[in-house]
Amino acid sequence: MMVDIDSRMLFFLIIFVIRSITNGQQQQHHPRRSVVTIVLFIDYNDPLLNYHIQSLIAEYEQEWIISSIYLQTNTKLNIETITYQSQNQLKIFEKLCYFLNSTTYLFGITHFRYQSPIFIHTILSQMHIPHMTVSMIANNSLNSYTLQMQTSSEYFSMAIRDIIDHFDWGYNHNELVFIYEKQSSLDLLSDVLQMRNNRQPTVILKAFAMEAKDSSGSHLILKELRNKADPTKKIIVAITQKSLDQFLAEAQKIGIVSTYYHLLIVGVDATQLNWTNFYESGVQLTSLQLTSAKPIANFRIELALIKDAFDTVKYILRRLLFDDDFPKDQYLHQQECSWNKMLTATSYLTFKQHVGERLLEISRMINFLGTTGIVDFDRHGLRRSLRLKILDLSDQGMVEIGTWTHKNRLTITQLGVQQMTQIRKHLLVVTREEKPYVSRKKDSNGSFYFEGYCIDMLDEIARRLHFNYSIHIAEDAAYGKEDENGQWSGIIGELTRRTADLGIGALTITYPREQVIDFTKPFMTFGITILFRKPLRNRPNLFAFLAPLKLEVWLFIAMAYIGVSLFLFSMARFSPYEWQSPHSCKRNTEYLINRFTILNCFWFTIGSLMKQTIDYGPRSISTRVLIGSWWFFSLIMIASYTANLAAFLTTKRLIAPIDDIEALAKQTEINYGALKGGSTEQFFRSSKIPTYERMWYYMSSRPEVFPDTTEQGIDWVKQRNYAFLLESATNEYNVQRHCDLMQVGGLIESKSYGIGTTHGSPYRDRISNEILQLQENGFLDKLYRKWWKERNVRVGCDDGDFDNRKKSFTNELDLKNIGGIFVMLIIGLSFSFIVTSLEFYFKAKRRRLLDGKSTTIKERLKHDLHFALCTSCTSSRPTYIHEKDDNEKDEITDEICGDFHTKSNSIQNLPRETISCIDHDHVTLVPVNHLSRHHVT
Repeated sequence: MMVDIDSRMLFFLIIFVIRSITNGQQQQHHPRRSVVTIVLFIDYNDPLLNYHIQSLIAEYEQEWIISSIYLQTNTKLNIETITYQSQNQLKIFEKLCYFLNSTTYLFGITHFRYQSPIFIHTILSQMHIPHMTVSMIANNSLNSYTLQMQTSSEYFSMAIRDIIDHFDWGYNHNELVFIYEKQSSLDLLSDVLQMRNNRQPTVILKAFAMEAKDSSGSHLILKELRNKADPTKKIIVAITQKSLDQFLAEAQKIGIVSTYYHLLIVGVDATQLNWTNFYESGVQLTSLQLTSAKPIANFRIELALIKDAFDTVKYILRRLLFDDDFPKDQYLHQQECSWNKMLTATSYLTFKQHVGERLLEISRMINFLGTTGIVDFDRHGLRRSLRLKILDLSDQGMVEIGTWTHKNRLTITQLGVQQMTQIRKHLLVVTREEKPYVSRKKDSNGSFYFEGYCIDMLDEIARRLHFNYSIHIAEDAAYGKEDENGQWSGIIGELTRRTADLGIGALTITYPREQVIDFTKPFMTFGITILFRKPLRNRPNLFAFLAPLKLEVWLFIAMAYIGVSLFLFSMARFSPYEWQSPHSCKRNTEYLINRFTILNCFWFTIGSLMKQTIDYGPRSISTRVLIGSWWFFSLIMIASYTANLAAFLTTKRLIAPIDDIEALAKQTEINYGALKGGSTEQFFRSSKIPTYERMWYYMSSRPEVFPDTTEQGIDWVKQRNYAFLLESATNEYNVQRHCDLMQVGGLIESKSYGIGTTHGSPYRDRISNEILQLQENGFLDKLYRKWWKERNVRVGCDDGDFDNRKKSFTNELDLKNIGGIFVMLIIGLSFSFIVTSLEFYFKAKRRRLLDGKSTTIKERLKHDLHFALCTSCTSSRPTYIHEKDDNEKDEITDEICGDFHTKSNSIQNLPRETISCIDHDHVTLVPVNHLSRHHVT
């Protein structure tokens, strides 16, 4: 501290000595000293800024003294600071009059934060007082004696429009928000709102008042900007430096200062911000501002511009005093200005600085390197060589990525393009544990890590986009469900609240979710399926050979067998061609026999059915038609039975109680449900299809059918009579790892999985492009085979019980399948009956002719019909019939026949003899084992 005091005292001592030595010389050349007065007008009371300004004035005064001594200008510097208040305008006039009377060269500098400096500029211009303005004003507000140290609002508006067009902000239904604090800031939109190249950005104006006592309105504006459904993420901030700090602090609390927003700050010094906290939040922060070309302590744009304004006065006076054309020795008389004359004057032009015009001319000639760059003015008082810099937030702070000049317009470096479009280095990922997508494991050290299909995919995307991430499980371990208040839970809830950047897992893309968050391109497509327990095998059955045919078919076959046998017996007796000679060598014998007895008919029918050989066959057309029909019937039945029996013996039959979604919806014995809070539940809740509406009504009335996790749903399927509705990809994964489960039915409602991002996230398009590339190069297909086909797959599952892709159950044959063969059999029987009737009629007519027409055809038919229907008679009949007309012979015949029947004991000893009573005339015994017959008459 003492060193600083000593150095200052030494400095002033040296200055005093130098001035004493040169005092005599100055008095000879300049009889009177020139007084230079600089009036600084401000409209704020910022102690910190005032301190820096006073320090800057002190340094400037020291430099002025040194340069005045060195250049021997014999000038005295006087700097006055006036705080402008609208109610004290008369006092300002009085001071200006005083300075005009007492000052050789009078200059003004205005630095207004809250009020418009136009009034002061007008007064100074009318008094021919050159003045430099640090505040940003519109070009149309410039007076003739105004020199604009800051970029004009028109130029700033052009620069903003160039940035908007370069990065395509505010177009394609995207809105651009402009936050302003002062009414004058709206001048920055003069060029932004113009139509350029048939394009005009959409801008929303938001007034921000941080100075108001009630800041609820500003808080509501920030909350509106943070609205989850608001697509606006590009914000232009045009507020003061003091308000900027408060705005960013409040915005950071609400969540606007985050990775999903891009803030463009204009007109203030963004390098003074605490960029470390902002960079960690991931916000994209860009600034359009003047920057320092020279290092300055406590650098601020305002201080740099004020310093350049002071230097402008210095360079104007140097050019004035050392210009050969200017009369240096002439004393410049000022117009007499007094308070009374000012009140009675009709115009302020009466009180003007005579040298003001010359000072204004010289100001357009100067050119020097100031703190904010090259300082030179055009004829309108605007800086010709002023250059705006575009700064962007990085890990090194605010770095320059481009420049803007009125001549060359916008220039963005390649590094700047990468800086403004690159993805942030660290992302927060939220997920839900579900195999095989995401699962949490514990290593040997006791720490947890994640693995799965989605983890491998995310690792590859992170490697390609050069970012890292941290992952955590959602608070309620759910994918997300909207409650009655419109709030979302699970992964969707965290993305809507922006507490996470990405959401991965089996996250289904649905319309309600798409309204609150964004999804990348889908990485997997699936449908809704049914997971059900495999039915148990039937126990071995001793009578399994009866299974190919239903019971009703067996009953109909038995009825057909009995009916055909009886019908064959009747047709054989009716048909005359079935009566044949017992001797194959003799055609004319005394009697004929019929082989189709009742027993033989049953034997012949069953033999044909069993494909056995019978040593006799039908002779007449009618019986052949009948037997042919039966053979055809037997052929079809045996072939069908054999084929179905082979299938039953080789195929393990499983009977599933349900086979598709329709069967599941129609029954009530099997409970069914979906994952609680999942997309499948949402699908049935919002579906308008009658079947699905009925299923949702059933499920919603039973809250216990919704499992909390997929693993719980699988356990319910195994242990209960329960069907689990879930995505096909998850279903396939579990079916391959649980031998007692199967997939039932086809796909319902095709859907897709995607990576969830916050609404308007800059990561969505980049990650979507990477997903498309991973699909094209086969990386995702490799991951699918790895996690579905190779990892943790059980060996030894007997998949022969049920093929979940193609069901092939063998069913019993019923009448619907083989009813046609019964119809064919009935047709054959009918045709056989018709032929038999014709044969019977014509044969009876022939016998009537042999009898000499002694009987009528009706009597003959009646006689033969009686014989054919006589079930107690034998199967033999005489070759001719001679009937006695007298009653005596009939009685004798009756006695013989009756006596013969009474002596049956003597006949029983005869070996295998056939007894016949023929037309009351003969009784014939026919030994079967003898070639020659012994007749007993």
